[in-house]
Amino acid sequence: MKPTSVSRVRVAAVACTAVLLLGATTPAFAYPADALSVNTDTLAQVAAQQFTESADIMVAGLHSRPTIDSLLDRHATTFDANHKRFEKAVDNYRKKLAAMGETYSASHSTTTIDSIRKQPNGTVEAIATETTYLTIAGAGTETGYTARHQLTFAPSANGKWEIVEDKYLEPTGLLPLDEAESLVDPTSDYFKAEKSDSNPDFTGVTPASIERTTDSALSEKATVMAGGYNYNAMANYLERYWSKYNPAYRSFHQKGGDCTNFVSQALRAGGWKDKYGWPRNANYWWYGFATQSRSWTSVDYWATFARASGRTKNLSNVWHLRKGDVLQVTKKKSNQKIHTMMVSYYHKGVPYFTYHTADRYRRSLKQVLIDWKGATFYAYRT
Repeated sequence: MKPTSVSRVRVAAVACTAVLLLGATTPAFAYPADALSVNTDTLAQVAAQQFTESADIMVAGLHSRPTIDSLLDRHATTFDANHKRFEKAVDNYRKKLAAMGETYSASHSTTTIDSIRKQPNGTVEAIATETTYLTIAGAGTETGYTARHQLTFAPSANGKWEIVEDKYLEPTGLLPLDEAESLVDPTSDYFKAEKSDSNPDFTGVTPASIERTTDSALSEKATVMAGGYNYNAMANYLERYWSKYNPAYRSFHQKGGDCTNFVSQALRAGGWKDKYGWPRNANYWWYGFATQSRSWTSVDYWATFARASGRTKNLSNVWHLRKGDVLQVTKKKSNQKIHTMMVSYYHKGVPYFTYHTADRYRRSLKQVLIDWKGATFYAYRT
C-alpha cells in the first residue's frame, strides 16, 4: 500500500504523560482516535509526549515520576521488560553525568510526523522525527538531539489511539552512543557507510589527553584571528543548521555520515578559503557544484589537509578546545578516525559540540567522553 499523503506536522509536548516501548506489543498509552481516519496532529502529540516523558528521567530521575497507572488510561500493572531496561539505562546515564557535575533542570520535546502509512489491519505506521532539549543546570544553555523513529499506532478496543511499537532509526541522545546505537533498527539507513579508501597518516599528530587540567595558557581564544577566521560565524552556522540542513550543500547523512561535511561548511562560513586541485589529493579542500574534494567530507582526509595546510595546530588536551576548534575520534581498538565535530559554545571551562550524524546540539565534552569511552581523541586549534 502506498503511504498516505500528509503534511508534516510538528507538535510540542507540554506534559510528561507517556512511556517508550522498544519493540513492545503491549500498548504504551492511548488518545482518542477514529479508526477510519488518521488525525496527524493527535499522532504527533502522542509521540511528543512520549519523548518528553523519556527525557524527563534525565531531569528528575527514574523513581520520582508518578506510577504508570496514574499516567495512562489503561489497566496495565507492569512495564514492558524492554522499556524497563531502557529507563534504567537512561537513569544510569543521568547518574554518570551528575557525578561529572552535569545535571539538568528541564526538558521539552517536539515531534514532526514525516510520513504515514495506513496498514490493512487498521494500524498506522508513521516515520517521526523527535527533537528533544535538556536544560543544563548552571550552564546557561540547553543541549539537544534529533532522532528518527518508526512508530506504529493502533486503535484500541475503547476507541483510543495507542503506540504499540517504537523502532529507533537513529540513536537517542538520552544514552551513551554505543548503547543508543544498539537500540537502532539494524536495517536503518543510519548504519549505511561508505568504505574508506584513505590511509590514515598520524605522523606528527599527538593524541589529546582527556584529563581535565587547570592550565590557563589556552583558556582564551580571540573571536577573530589575524588570519581572518571568524569563530562566532562558525559557531552560528553550526547552531543554525544542526537539525535543519542547509539546502545549499549536499547531505551525506545516509551516505557514510555528514559530520565532516558539516564541519567544512562551518569552516567556510568562518573564513576558510577553498583550495582547488585533484579531489582525491588531501592537499586540496574545496566544494563545487557537482562534487567536492575528499578532504571536505572524509574524516582522515580533512585531518591531513588541516595539518599540511597549516590552518590548524594540534592541541595536547581536549579541555583546551574553544569555539570553532575541531575534535576527531578514533574508536577503541581502531586506527581509523570515525567522527569530526566542532565546538559551538564554551562555558565555565566546558566546550560544547554541535554536529551531524547523529545530529546533536551543544553536547558537552562530558557527554562526548562518555559517548566514546576508551577512544583516542585528536584536538585541533583552527
